[in-house]
Amino acid sequence: MKPLHHLAVFGDLFDLPARARALLGEDVHITAFVQRSRMAGCDGIEHARAVVALADDATAQEWSRAVHAVHATRPFTHAAALVDHLACEAAAAFEGTGVHFHRPETVGMVRDKRSMREELDRRGLYPVPHRLVHDADAARTAVRELGVPCVAKPVVGTGSAGAVVVRAEEEAEAAYREASADGSGVLLEHFVSGPQYSVEGFSEDGEHVVLAVTRKYSDPRTLVELGHVLPAPLPDEDREAVERCAVSVLDAVGLQFGPSHTEVVLGPDGPMPIETHARVGGDDIWLMAHEATGVDLDVVQPDQILGARVLEDVRATLAGERPERPYRAVWFGGARTEGKFAGLTVPASVRDDEHVAVTALRKEGDPVRPLSSSDDRVFKVRASGTSAQEALEAARSAAAAVAAASDLDTALTDLGATL
Repeated sequence: MKPLHHLAVFGDLFDLPARARALLGEDVHITAFVQRSRMAGCDGIEHARAVVALADDATAQEWSRAVHAVHATRPFTHAAALVDHLACEAAAAFEGTGVHFHRPETVGMVRDKRSMREELDRRGLYPVPHRLVHDADAARTAVRELGVPCVAKPVVGTGSAGAVVVRAEEEAEAAYREASADGSGVLLEHFVSGPQYSVEGFSEDGEHVVLAVTRKYSDPRTLVELGHVLPAPLPDEDREAVERCAVSVLDAVGLQFGPSHTEVVLGPDGPMPIETHARVGGDDIWLMAHEATGVDLDVVQPDQILGARVLEDVRATLAGERPERPYRAVWFGGARTEGKFAGLTVPASVRDDEHVAVTALRKEGDPVRPLSSSDDRVFKVRASGTSAQEALEAARSAAAAVAAASDLDTALTDLGATL
């Protein structure tokens, strides 16, 4: 007899299989859909009953045909994409099947930065001058029209990957080359100066609840994120404006359910959205949000995927008691030069601090290079505090001490040099 429950997971599975079996029973059937190059590193794939792997360049139509072939013989009852890649393919595949998933239009605007900007423009929200370009000549013209500073970034992509700040017209061609590496086109936008934040949210039936606002600290050259602290130290008026901005973006893209991570810059004229994601915030942000608020996205997200109503429980948790040290921070370190990772030397003052934890992100002998993307970061320091400033300084100063002792790049721990 076929199992009653059949879960499709696109990309990494993480702890979803265990949660599915706990809620739906041991006989739940899980089918994983992965790109061939990601199979070996796919988190949790060993818990899938079946695996469908297609070439990295498989089209959305090919993924849809694969899903429909499986669905025809063993109908899916639930579907999930816990990470960015393949979310658009999953949305297209499940459209019209009756399986609950994001609309293709929603994940399309989440993935395509220009589409999100155009929808915000259509609604008269948070206008920012921007141009889509497909060659270096057009990039130079766009920079001249937009003025400097501006930012060049891949139209399709996530986080800081490929993003470059252009501070002079003569930098336009090099910025275009770096941002166009994936071939999706380059979006050039006026660069809004100001502190950067992310809003961690959770939605159900199109209703959005803010879990926390995170202050972000980035490298001014590469825009790679170096540190985070939450809850962000913000006056109520500014925090509410940042939250409204994020909720407006979620409404604009039509997000109906699940976690969200929306990046916002608080400029001279108020908040301006950078991008949004239909997933939890990376860089341990979702873990820090759990520690600070009590809301465990590793539980409520899979529970919702598997059919539970969770938003009221989220609200109740947010209204509950806070821990004695309710602030959480993380700071990252990287290499000064290209070479092999020699491991970390952790000073006793850092090692003995019960409120600080250091984690290497590389194994000894792994290649390292100066910071170019978030993948180049080689260690992280997590810390807690009774205030945002205490938590942030504990993480940053510990990262500085580890970097100095390990012959790594201490400049990356200079708070004054970050955006």
